[in-house]
Order: sequence, then C-alpha cells, then structure tokens
Amino acid sequence: MELPLLTSQLPEGWSLPSYLTAVVQLACIGPLFYSIVHKCSNYTVPTAPTIQILLVFCTAITAALAYFWPVTISVLGNNHSVALIGIMFGMALVNATSNVLFMPYMSMYHPSYLTAYFVGMGLSSLVPSIVSLVQVDMEQIRHRKIRLHSPKLHRHLRSPILPCPVRRLHLQPSHVRLDVPGYRSFALLHWTPLGGPKELKSNKSSSSELPPDEASPLQQLTNLQPKENKTQTYARYFVLLFLVAFNCAQMNGIVPSIQSFAMLPYSQMTYHLALTLSNIASPIVCFLPLLISPKTVFSMSMLTGLATLFTGFIVVLAASSPDPIGREFWWGSVIAIVCSVVASSLHSYLRTVFAGVLCEGAKDKESRLFWCGVFIQIGSFIGSTIMFPLVNVYSLFTSAPACR
Repeated sequence: MELPLLTSQLPEGWSLPSYLTAVVQLACIGPLFYSIVHKCSNYTVPTAPTIQILLVFCTAITAALAYFWPVTISVLGNNHSVALIGIMFGMALVNATSNVLFMPYMSMYHPSYLTAYFVGMGLSSLVPSIVSLVQVDMEQIRHRKIRLHSPKLHRHLRSPILPCPVRRLHLQPSHVRLDVPGYRSFALLHWTPLGGPKELKSNKSSSSELPPDEASPLQQLTNLQPKENKTQTYARYFVLLFLVAFNCAQMNGIVPSIQSFAMLPYSQMTYHLALTLSNIASPIVCFLPLLISPKTVFSMSMLTGLATLFTGFIVVLAASSPDPIGREFWWGSVIAIVCSVVASSLHSYLRTVFAGVLCEGAKDKESRLFWCGVFIQIGSFIGSTIMFPLVNVYSLFTSAPACR
C-alpha cells in the first residue's frame, strides 16, 4: 500500500516493485528447506510450534519495517534500499513457508476453515488499505499557464493528512496489530477446545510403501487411484497443479513487477487506487467459493484464461509506458484501475477454488494441500524470475519523467 509513495522516495524508483517481487521469491529457500526436512528425512517437524514461532517472528520484523524502510546504502556506487529489501526478505520467508506449512495444517479442520484462511489472507491487507485511503500525499499534475501563454505541466504536492511519525504508527504497524491477535488466535485454535474436533493424523509408516504425506504427486496417484473417483486421474490432478502455478505466476510474479509501469503514467492516485481497491476486493471474493465454486477442469481453465486476459492487458499498459492508452483522459485511469481490480479478484478467487478442489474428497488432504503450496511457490518464483530481467536488465518497461 505504500508503494505509490516509496517509488517516488527511494532510489530504485518505478523499478522498486520488481526488486521487492524478486527478493520475495528468493525467500523460496524457506519452503525448500522445510520441504527437504519434511519429505527427505526421518525428522518430524513440530508443525504447531513452528507456526507459532514464525508468527511471532513476522510480528517483530513487521515492526522493524515501520522504522527502517528509508535507510539506503551505497552499493557499487549506487544507493539502494538495502534495509527495506532485507526486511522484506525476512517477512517473505514467513509468507513463503506458510504455503507449505500453514495450508497442510488446515487439513485437520473442516474445509470451510480453509476458505476462512484465504479470507484472512485478504483481510490482512484490508485495514491498511482503508487507512491508506485517507493518505493524500499523492502527486497531482495540473495545467498551468506560464508567461508565454503555452500550457505546461507542473507538479503540485499536497501535504499528507498524517505526518510521517504518525503515518508510521498507523500504516505499517497496523499489520503488527493484526499479527498479535493472529498468533493469539492460532494458540486458541490449536491448544484449546475452541478449534473444534481435529482429524487424527497417522504416524509415519516404516513399511516400504510411502504414506500419502511422504509421496510425490505421481506416487500418490499410483497408490490411491484405484480407490478414488474416476475424475481423480493423472490429467486432472496435474492440470490443477499447473493451473495453480500459472495463476500464482501472474498474481505474485508478473503483475506486482510491472503494475507501477502500468498505473503510474496516469497518476500516483491511479496506482494508489489500483492497489487499495484490489486489496479490498480480494477478501470479498474469497468468500465466493462458499456460494459458488466450479468443479470441472474446463470451467476452472476458462476462468484462468479470463484472468490471463486482464493480466495481459496490464502487461500491454506497462509495455506502452510512458504513454499508455487514454493517459490524457479520465477513462484511461478508470480502465487501468478496473483491469487491476478484476485481475486481482480473479486470481484470489481461483487460488481459493484450486486449494478447495484439490483436497475435496481426498483422504490425503494434508499432502494435497502441501503440494498445492509447493506449486504456488513454484509459479510465483517462475513469474518473478521472468519479469526481473525484463524490467531491470533489458529495460523493456520505461518509466515516465516526474512531469512532462
């Protein structure tokens, strides 16, 4: 939510989102390490205590973000936001590991709890989004007449409603105020009767046949296919995993890397509203699978294709920066914001649907959710890996001057 301001204050400029997206995906070392320990060793990771530790760590490092984000250090003759990038890496370790740790943990509960999990992910950005709507430190460009009576654009900056120290206490630490009750809630969920009945997990077997939570996707299907419904075939399972990865490549890799180039040519307010409204819409659409959820691969593929069309349009806007379609007109900003919100909503909705469909009716829910989390990270990593060199090495996307 602070990116519209950070891109104008930090040395990376419009390329800052691509840097942050790349470092977030480098945090895949967290789930990679966890997966190796969990799948390739005899050591059983204590899931609940590990989740509790990660939640506490995330709270502490989020508090650090509020006070150290402006610190820059000279690297090879150029200033870089080393503090911000380093803190984001620490936060991303928790978020990336959550995909292979938190989601399988949810298999112990009723499927509606999984929907609540994704709704909570969206709600975590809702409070900062609402608070940021009152933040008016937005760049405005307006026409003025100079002595030669020729139109010229000048920058006009309004003072923020919230001064910097107050803004720090109200924006970034708003996540802290969410994180603290978050790990308290987890303690209540796991260690008290409030969490309701939990399914008992079988211990690791010493037999030659790997139990479901130890097997790869191919081994799972080989062992379980005779017992499952005919729809649970090789094709369906791997197509769903592919769709998960493809959706998250767009959601967590492509769009965040280039959204600044697609929105900022219109105005900072356009970028600000695109981020804010997207984060408000995400938790709302995560409720939809409780009401309507596609079950066939065809319908989910069509929705993924629709989301890809909106993502593609955002890419086109970014590629045409600094002069995208309708830049001089109000409807250009509206189209850009609508595309951003619709793309984000479809991606969030599909992520929830895929997780629910993958484990629906399966006896190995924990393993299915584990591999769903793995492919979420794979897709996110591939998306950001593709976009980072395009933005920062080959400079295929051009930022506009502050005022033209």
